[in-house]
Amino acid sequence: MSPEVPPRRTNTFTYPPDYSFPHHRLRTVLRDSTKQPIVLVACGSFSPVTYLHLRMFEMAKDYIRHHTDFEIVGAYLSPVSDQYKKPGLLNAHHRVNMCTLAAEQTSSWLMVDPWEAFQNYQRTAVVLDHFDFEINTVLGGVHTQDGEHRDVRVMLLAGSDLICTMSEPGVWSHTDVSLFTRLLVPFLCFPVLCEYRVEELNHTCS
Repeated sequence: MSPEVPPRRTNTFTYPPDYSFPHHRLRTVLRDSTKQPIVLVACGSFSPVTYLHLRMFEMAKDYIRHHTDFEIVGAYLSPVSDQYKKPGLLNAHHRVNMCTLAAEQTSSWLMVDPWEAFQNYQRTAVVLDHFDFEINTVLGGVHTQDGEHRDVRVMLLAGSDLICTMSEPGVWSHTDVSLFTRLLVPFLCFPVLCEYRVEELNHTCS
């Protein structure tokens, strides 16, 4: 694994029945060999998926293109399991279907991974490790146009509402809170790209 890609915390995963990792829109060749390949992952209930969920990816894509040394090779919505027990949470099959329709009909690069949705609740850190394993170990990462192998860095794309829950007692384990509070440091673990909704711009996480 290249030094730019953080080490995975686990290599042992459970899988839903008949699961296969979606990669039909995952680019395997970098356009610019000077860039670091990344995949964006947004975890959430998506009950239902909204325009702002989709817009978050486009905003992140624009920012990354103009202000970073990253190159996006793929992006995913990862709906949470029914075991999350959120009030009013729609059935996982409905949420995955809605996300899939939204991704396929409105985007040329966004995909939906049902791995998290169709099994017991998985911590976000484990979900990101799953993406790292599938993309870099199973699929073998990506290559430059000259054939040089590159591992892909998985980045969590999160709205400010998710970031704010990290300050709420009992929502996250102490281990994951400690992990995610370090995610803003570029060289540690999985970085967070945080997008704010318009109505949240005047509010501060406490």
